[in-house]
Amino acid sequence: MQAHTDDLTTFFNLINSLSALIAELNVHQENARKKGLELYNLGSFRASEPYLTIAASAGDRPAQYALAEVLRRRQGSITEEAKKWYRLAAAQEDVYALLRLGDKESLDKARELLPPRIEQGDGEAMLQMYELTKEITWLKKSANTRFPEALYILALQYDRDRSLVPEGHNPTDVIDLLLERAAHVNFPLAMNWYTNRQKVTTFPSLRREWLEKTAALNDLYGVLKYGFALGHGESGGDPEYGYKKNYPLSYALVWLVVNSAPEYQLHNSAALFLDDLGKAMNPQEIALALKVAQTWKATHPPLSENRLTYHGV
Repeated sequence: MQAHTDDLTTFFNLINSLSALIAELNVHQENARKKGLELYNLGSFRASEPYLTIAASAGDRPAQYALAEVLRRRQGSITEEAKKWYRLAAAQEDVYALLRLGDKESLDKARELLPPRIEQGDGEAMLQMYELTKEITWLKKSANTRFPEALYILALQYDRDRSLVPEGHNPTDVIDLLLERAAHVNFPLAMNWYTNRQKVTTFPSLRREWLEKTAALNDLYGVLKYGFALGHGESGGDPEYGYKKNYPLSYALVWLVVNSAPEYQLHNSAALFLDDLGKAMNPQEIALALKVAQTWKATHPPLSENRLTYHGV
């Protein structure tokens, strides 16, 4: 009887150990997923790859799509390795992965998946139908639901080809309206563009307000623009936005970009600016700026490029 009890104890201890190990693995996978997607959204594709691989291998669909995108970008085309991850994401009904695969079977599957969602008024599904068919009617329908990416992409299309703007409408006004709607639901790409439209630039205080809103979302470009603006103007006036100089906050914001996004296309410009700014500050001011940077990081969402999910990337 004692031997039987000992065997049961050993068995249950083994089960507990396995459960603890599985829980530990799940935490590891979730941490890898979170880190990988943060780096991917930041545009740090090389750095994101090992983390995304862990999460994608565990079956996480967003990680699978993101990893395939990293591989596609790295090679400049859809390789067999990228296809493997697109297929795994597509098997979980990821429409963007189906679109990337682009073969008849995949596109037919996308056509099958989208109508039920469209019937429910899903703006993203309408945008995906546009990407599938390239019929601008679907893009307009998606924009009419106020889906942010669709509003922004429709503005892009109108800006590239003014003949697409409905007859009797002023293209500038239509583009402004689309961007304004997307900006008001905190879509950073639209906010950055809207900030530079004449409708906004003629009112410096309004322009500053939109820049600060974009930076508060921790949009990479918005943070850098805000940092640049605060660090310009030795005599007190930033020529573009009209800010008075604030070197500690400027240093903090640019430092965050330089130290968080080494693969960012404006990284070199940011690093040079930071170096010049540091030469104009004393050690105490720099120490204060680094504390400000850490506070900003702790109180804002992760830095992100906020790229479009599929269109044009």
